[in-house]
Amino acid sequence: MTFNFSMNMGIKDTIISKMNKLGQERKPFLFFIDYKGEKGEVIPLDTLDEEEVCYYFNTKTNIEKPNAVFVPLLQAYPLDYELYKQKFDQVMDQIQKGNTYLINLTVSTPITLEGSLKDVFFASKAKYKLWIKEQMVCFSPETFVQIKDNRIYSYPMKGTIDASLPQADQLLLQDPKETAEHYTIVDLIRNDLNRVAKNVRVDRFRYLDQLKTSKGELLQMSSQISGALSEGWQDSLGDLFNQLLPAGSITGSPKEKTVQIIEAVEGYPRNYYTGVCGLFDGTTLDSAVMIRFIEQVDKQFFYKSGGGITFASVGEKEYEEILQKIYIPL
Repeated sequence: MTFNFSMNMGIKDTIISKMNKLGQERKPFLFFIDYKGEKGEVIPLDTLDEEEVCYYFNTKTNIEKPNAVFVPLLQAYPLDYELYKQKFDQVMDQIQKGNTYLINLTVSTPITLEGSLKDVFFASKAKYKLWIKEQMVCFSPETFVQIKDNRIYSYPMKGTIDASLPQADQLLLQDPKETAEHYTIVDLIRNDLNRVAKNVRVDRFRYLDQLKTSKGELLQMSSQISGALSEGWQDSLGDLFNQLLPAGSITGSPKEKTVQIIEAVEGYPRNYYTGVCGLFDGTTLDSAVMIRFIEQVDKQFFYKSGGGITFASVGEKEYEEILQKIYIPL
């Protein structure tokens, strides 16, 4: 099976209807949808070819890990700070005009990779991993939504710091910029869930996870938000995702205007980076935001990374953050 990643506006309706149909049949499937929600694949698990697609979602996988794993190395060739600063300044101008309050600004960084995308899939450690032959590999720590027992959950992640810094946890929790960013994204995700669920609430607010990376350990700030779904939610899975995409954590607030600003400023196609992927097992659903992402174009590799910008952001620190996020979690 060869996947065609070219833009086709007709694919969106196909994705929605296929997710709805398989959900109604309670038939397990894997799906991945691009950032714009305009292209993707919905694949019944009984037809999935492990030579073309491999997944690992919270211990559920279609492939056994080999006994010997090659650990790939990457070398990044990031854009100059001055070029990043031009994009950053455009975003800050939009914030000052009140057109956006939080915007996720991302870049595409050329890298060389010692090894293959499949080597990265096996070597990386993450809650969610997806490999598509000669196209991409994703090793994401971020849940998009989980659905179980007629309840939908989301876990937005905003706020990162080097865990080796003295009192790193307090530095992160007390940082005005990170605090503003996290409050904004929690409010945005809560509003998004209100589109599809009732009695939406914040269950846990600003808790920290420690992530091990090839560059050391990071602390990541998250919150848990949930809401109640009606019985039979499986029958309209495609419509549900259509209401929620694109993911709020990788766009910003207000979402519609911020997406327009992203389109004007970033200057490159995100494609499947910051899209979503997931697994429906016939009863429950688990999905991820596709961050921590390497894309292959012909023989060239690109690592895509970004960070949230608010009124309190500083260009140098944001530039350092996008470089810090170019890593393979080992």
